[in-house]
Amino acid sequence: MTSPVKLIPRYRPMQRLSHWIFVAAFFVLLFSGLALFVPAVSEWTASANGRFAHRVAAVVLMLVPVFYLLTDRKGLAQLLRDSFTYDKDDRAWFKHFIPYVFGKATNLPPQGRINAGEKLHHAAIILGFLVISISGLMLWFWDGMSAPMRLTTLMVHDVSMLALAVLTVGHVFFVFVYGAFSGMWSGFVTELYARVEHSKWLAQMEAEGKIITR
Repeated sequence: MTSPVKLIPRYRPMQRLSHWIFVAAFFVLLFSGLALFVPAVSEWTASANGRFAHRVAAVVLMLVPVFYLLTDRKGLAQLLRDSFTYDKDDRAWFKHFIPYVFGKATNLPPQGRINAGEKLHHAAIILGFLVISISGLMLWFWDGMSAPMRLTTLMVHDVSMLALAVLTVGHVFFVFVYGAFSGMWSGFVTELYARVEHSKWLAQMEAEGKIITR
């Protein structure tokens, strides 16, 4: 007989749906964009179908924040607030960053619902999203842009997307190293995960009686 597992609700359904829509649109954009640099598939990417797929994915990506706002305004406000707010424990967390990268999460300063590393990641994703959205819209609709301006805008767009791709690789790495996938898949995380990564948030959830035993 297995012992009961304590679970803590972390992400609501609309938060998870917004996340996965963003992920799907992002990867369509990433691979249709990168395909321009791969001769075997660049012909399709440059075709009408390829451009159409890229633009549809771009519209979906840009509408995700709107969808998030309409379906979970409280969650979006909390995400933005948490992503750009640091306390002394967050600042102390960065002293442990190198061991954390290698899977050593011992003696970490207590963290809230989002730890300091996640805050930095979220802030970078938000800023990157703004840059690729603005530069992409400029490339799409500004027909009168000069050649040097178009080239600069294209470079900014591509470099920003590459930076987001690197951030995504890091995100996936940490998700699986620290067992965080269940949070965005089922909406729940284990007490053990919360105690290691978000002990201040866990204490708050315990005080509110929101821990579920299964």
